[in-house]
Amino acid sequence: MTCKEAEQMVMPYINDELTDKELEAFLEHIDTCASCYEELEIYYTLYAGLAQLDGDGTETQDMHNLLPDALHASWMHIRGRKILNIYYVLSQTLAMLALTAVMIMEILKI
Repeated sequence: MTCKEAEQMVMPYINDELTDKELEAFLEHIDTCASCYEELEIYYTLYAGLAQLDGDGTETQDMHNLLPDALHASWMHIRGRKILNIYYVLSQTLAMLALTAVMIMEILKI
């Protein structure tokens, strides 16, 4: 991913509009590019600050750790989706094997 592509994904990231594939590519780029990380940090902090001002004022956020926490949560989301996909494929494979075994047993009875 280029810096230009990553910059175009900053607002979709903040608004949680990226697909899992886009999110993973974006996170990988942000982890390796200090310039893009800085730009994301500026926008993310700005939007978080505005959201805090729009709130009722009873909760305060640790602005210093806000972006690292969000990035960590995004990585955990990606990891969880990958694990879910592995379980899905595994369960489908086991179901097909069970169906095949039942079919073979029925054929051998005849």
